[in-house]
Amino acid sequence: MRICTRCGLEKTDFCSDRTYCIDCKRLFNRQIMSSTKNKAGNAFRAAHRKATKFGCYDDLTQDDVTYLFTLAGGRCAISGKFSNSLSLDHLLPLSKGGRNSIDNVIVVDLELNCSKGNGSTLEFLRFDPHRAYDIVKLLASRSQRSYEEVYNDLVAHQSDENNAWYRKHIQPLLDKEGA
Repeated sequence: MRICTRCGLEKTDFCSDRTYCIDCKRLFNRQIMSSTKNKAGNAFRAAHRKATKFGCYDDLTQDDVTYLFTLAGGRCAISGKFSNSLSLDHLLPLSKGGRNSIDNVIVVDLELNCSKGNGSTLEFLRFDPHRAYDIVKLLASRSQRSYEEVYNDLVAHQSDENNAWYRKHIQPLLDKEGA
């Protein structure tokens, strides 16, 4: 039996070469894994992998992501609710030509991000214009551009996306009908 230097209790189950018990080691590991810095690091690595996969412009740094997670304070940018599982959301998806940069990402709840799928965030928020306005305003301040510039870029992207969808799904039907 030895005394743990962290909890002060007399125990038999110690880490092999440590002065603290296994229970204290587990608690310490849980605290490290749930820290903002660790969550931000995981989100940064996932975003970087995705940008590499799609061959997108990538200037997002780990400091940027840590800064965003710290600013979020555990709160989802879309729902406004506190969450233990936050992730980075690209407003213009990387798979559709978006950039992996600080002016294209927000911190959102992981479940909400998954439910949004591969669509743009503003398309997802089309029924909540006040929340969409707040997000566009946030992006404009981050990129030091006017609200109108950011809004027009997002509208142009959505218009291109809608036109691509039309060409893919509707145009073949019209061509068949006309032939």
